[in-house]
Amino acid sequence: MALMVSALCRTTSLSVTVLPMVLEVTRLFGGFFIAPSRVPLYLSWIDALSYIKYTFVGVALNELHGLNLSCEGVKTTIVNATYNLTAKCIHNGEELIHERGYNYISIGGCIGVLLAFVIFCRGLAFIGVRFLKH
Repeated sequence: MALMVSALCRTTSLSVTVLPMVLEVTRLFGGFFIAPSRVPLYLSWIDALSYIKYTFVGVALNELHGLNLSCEGVKTTIVNATYNLTAKCIHNGEELIHERGYNYISIGGCIGVLLAFVIFCRGLAFIGVRFLKH
């Protein structure tokens, strides 16, 4: 993506300005800060453009599938002066996959989307270097 942005910008100072903004948006919608199930519908198109999301979801699916968790000895109610919070016990990785909204794609699908991103970004970078840079 950095190669594509810098190839599409006419000057170095413009690419140095634009690239951090583009990378920050992809990082915010990568799935670590905002789970895909919690992204508002009007921002879901930005979520779909984040290549970091597909990497994170693929790794999460790999690590959580078949994982068994124990909830013994876990206190489910946390009380402090302001809030009475209740924590839900998650028994296996599949529950967490469904809760976080990672169940819309498979690991192979994540790999395919990432390969498509690489081809698309390289293609746009080639077009930018070939036709925009003089």
